[in-house]
Amino acid sequence: MKLTSTTLLRYTRLLTSTAVAFSVLASSAKAQRTPGHNRTDTVPLFRSGRPAPVPVPLLASDSLVQERLVQLALTGPVYSVSGHQIKYAEFNLTRARRTWLNLLSISADYNDQTFAKTTNFGYVYPKYFFGITIPIGLFFTMGSDIKKERENVAIAHDNQEALARSIRADVLTKYAQYKTYAALVLLQTNVVDDEEALRKQVEKKFQDGSISIEEYNLANKTYGDDLTKKLNLQLQQEVLKIEIEQIIGVNLESVLKTR
Repeated sequence: MKLTSTTLLRYTRLLTSTAVAFSVLASSAKAQRTPGHNRTDTVPLFRSGRPAPVPVPLLASDSLVQERLVQLALTGPVYSVSGHQIKYAEFNLTRARRTWLNLLSISADYNDQTFAKTTNFGYVYPKYFFGITIPIGLFFTMGSDIKKERENVAIAHDNQEALARSIRADVLTKYAQYKTYAALVLLQTNVVDDEEALRKQVEKKFQDGSISIEEYNLANKTYGDDLTKKLNLQLQQEVLKIEIEQIIGVNLESVLKTR
């Protein structure tokens, strides 16, 4: 059959790509289990004679990069709002503690008479009058108001801690996804290169009349599908990069230099 050589070549390439994918995942898992492992893994060769691809980080430990990402994320406006909420709650607590001052009423009266002044009436004592009014209900409400504001301060602190954990998990998850897409893009790039080489061979055979139009169309369709998959992976990687930069407020490349 005319399809035998082409099919065999595609089947061999599929087995090679699958073996490489499992090799990448095994190296990634081993890197995560090894304490203090900071080695940069590389993707094995797809075809004999091809130069080794540029090393890319897969799922190896990037403790410095991760720590930097978390630090930058916690300096953003989302986390800053939680700090302002704590201060707001503390101000309300201080105001509650001083509320009783606003409820006090002090009165004073001066008796305009002197001992040297003689009148038909006797002297009026005392000469000065002072008075303080304290609402009785204050003693029953002020304590509960202060306790309520203390609880609000504690809630604000807990909300800040929960937000910090959420931001940390979010940025680290997106970074892990970004590294995975980087590895997948590299794998798919090699697949596209193989498909392009195969397509050129098929095109030459088609021009020589040794294969049918169906084989030629199949090779073009397979190449187009793999190229589309590569473009989609690159798009997902770029979207994750933008989302990470939205959280940290700087370019991701500047953080990756700390590796």
